[in-house]
Amino acid sequence: MKLKKLLEGIEVSDCSEGVLDYEIEGISEDSREDLEGKAFVCLVGEHNDGHDYIGKAVEKGAKVLICERVPQGFEEYPHVIVNSTRRTDAFLWSRFYGDPADSLKVLCVTGTNGKTTITYMLKSILEEMGKKVGVIGTIKNMIGDVEVKSSMTTPLPAQLYKLIADMRDAGVEYLVMEASSHALDYEKLAPITPEIGIFTNLTPDHLDYHGTMANYAKAKAKLFKMSKISVINADDSYGKYMYEQASGRRYTYSRESRYADFTAQNIVSNGIRGSEYDLISENEAIHISCAIPGAFSVSNSLAAAVSARLCGASCKDVALALRRLQGVSGRMETVSLGGDFTVLIDYAHTPDALENVLKTIRAFKTPSQRLVALFGCGGDRDKTKRPVMGGIATAMADFTVITSDNSRTEDPKEIIRQILTGVSEGSNYTVIPNRTEALQWVVRNARKDDIILVAGKGHENYEITAEGKHPFSEKAILKAALAEKESGRN
Repeated sequence: MKLKKLLEGIEVSDCSEGVLDYEIEGISEDSREDLEGKAFVCLVGEHNDGHDYIGKAVEKGAKVLICERVPQGFEEYPHVIVNSTRRTDAFLWSRFYGDPADSLKVLCVTGTNGKTTITYMLKSILEEMGKKVGVIGTIKNMIGDVEVKSSMTTPLPAQLYKLIADMRDAGVEYLVMEASSHALDYEKLAPITPEIGIFTNLTPDHLDYHGTMANYAKAKAKLFKMSKISVINADDSYGKYMYEQASGRRYTYSRESRYADFTAQNIVSNGIRGSEYDLISENEAIHISCAIPGAFSVSNSLAAAVSARLCGASCKDVALALRRLQGVSGRMETVSLGGDFTVLIDYAHTPDALENVLKTIRAFKTPSQRLVALFGCGGDRDKTKRPVMGGIATAMADFTVITSDNSRTEDPKEIIRQILTGVSEGSNYTVIPNRTEALQWVVRNARKDDIILVAGKGHENYEITAEGKHPFSEKAILKAALAEKESGRN
C-alpha cells in the first residue's frame, strides 16, 4: 500500500522527496525486527523514545522513518515528520487493515469502575436482538462466542486493528469495547468514531501516570469528543464535565435524581440476589431485574439498558437479557466452595470500588454474619491510594487480611507498610504478605455464615512479582484450602 494512502487524515509537516509514493509492506515500532519494506514508527512514550533507535531501524532495513522531528544523523534517509507518532501509529494500522471499525457499530465504555460489567451487559442485550457481537476488554476479547487472548484493557494499535479486522471478516455487527485512559491519552482509538460513548464514573486511579485528576478526566473526555452519542452518568461528580466535553448527542442517566434523561426508580434490593427497578424516561418505563448485587450494579445496568435502547433494542430484549445475565467473571462473583461460609471475588482495586463492594455486602448481610475482607495493593502503581484502601477495608469489614496483589518490582512488605499507615489503632486485621497463604488462612479461620470478600484480582489468573508473571488461581487455592480443612489436615 502506498504511504500516502496509509497517512490519509494525518497532517504531515515535512517529508523526503517522493517518499509518499513508496509502497509499504508493513509497519513496526520495534527496531529489533526485520524492517525490510516496512515503515518504522518512532513512538514517544513515558520511558522510551523511538527516535533513539533510528540507527538500529536503519540497520534493520526500514524503508521509511515516521518521526516527530528530523532524524539527527539520518537527515537524508527517507522520512516523514508528523505532529504525533502515537496518533499516526493508530491511523497507519487502521488503514493497513482497511479501516475495519468503519464497518462496525462501535460502543465504547470508559470510567474508573464498571467498564467490564457494562460491556458484558451490552453484549447480552445485543445478542438478544440477534446481533453478532465482538468484545474488547479487560477479561478477554471475543469474536462472537470465540475467545481471543487479552493482555491489556485496550490492545496496542497493531493488535487492536487486526482484531477489529478479524471481527469484520467474521461478520460481527457490533463491537463493545472498554476504553482505558491510557489508550485514549495515547490516541489508540483516534481512527474510530464510536456510535455511543458511555461514561461510568471517575475516582482516583492511574495517578502514577496522569499525575492529577484533571489530567485523568481530560484523557477520559476524549471519548466523548469522538462519539456520535454520549451516555453520561449524572450521579458522578465528573458527569457534568464529560457532558460539556461531548460533541454529539448527549443523554444522562441517574439512579439518584429524577432530572436525568433516564432514571432508575422504585429500586428494590434483593440482597446477594441483586436488584430490580423501573427504568423511566420521558416516553417509556421498563422493569429491570439485575442479578448482580449493589447500587453500582443498578448504575451499570442502567447505562447498558439506555445505550442498547439507543441502538434500537426493544424493551423486551433489554429486560430479558439483563434478567438472564447471572454475573460477570470476577465481579461480585460467588465462588462455589461447598462450605458453610460464602466467598465473593471482586476486581475492586481502587478506594471507591472497594468501598462500594463492602457497602453492598454490609447492606445485605445479617447482624450475626461476619464480613471478612482480604486485599492488597498493586506495585509500581499509584501509591497514594494504599493508606486510603487500608482505612476503608478495616473500617468497613469486621476483620481484614492485608496481603499482596501484583507487587511487581516493589517489596510486598513495603507496600503493606504504606497500607497500614491508613489503618486506625485498634482495627481488627492481620498481615499475611504471601497471597496464597492469606487465602489459605481465611478458609482455615472461616466461621459459619461468614462472608469473605477476596478483592483486587477478580478475573485475573496470574500474579506478578519481582520474579515475573506466573499462573495464580484464587479459586483453585480456596478450593484446595477448604478440602484440606475438611479433611482435618490443617
